[in-house]
Amino acid sequence: MPIGNMLRERGEQYVSNRDMAGTWRILDTWNNTLSELEPEDDIPDDHPSVTILSEGAYHSLIKEAARLGVLKSAAIAENEAINQELIDAQASVRQLNEENQSLRDEVRRLSQSETYLFKESALSAIVKLAALGDVSGLTKKD
Repeated sequence: MPIGNMLRERGEQYVSNRDMAGTWRILDTWNNTLSELEPEDDIPDDHPSVTILSEGAYHSLIKEAARLGVLKSAAIAENEAINQELIDAQASVRQLNEENQSLRDEVRRLSQSETYLFKESALSAIVKLAALGDVSGLTKKD
């Protein structure tokens, strides 16, 4: 079965590929001349079904297509995906802020409890007594 018939069954008319040098090769899979080739045959760069673009030409083509609105649907899909990520991130931030506020409220509540205040007062008294003992030890004459 010729390669042209196999490619035509795929449904996509154009397939593009970029090599390491930045050269873009665009294959018109519906080009009738592909019916002359077998599946094991390589498609040469000078074949009528191949269009070659440099990296700069490709970028220029994309910019012009975007300016004309041809890429609008692609840009919208990309923007929708980014917007969804942003919405998810904002929801996560809201949840973390709520958890943070809850923890702050709990710390505030615990720090104002009678037990906490009593322990804080006792600890402060112990620290003062220890400091007085150190000072009195320094002032004693042996």
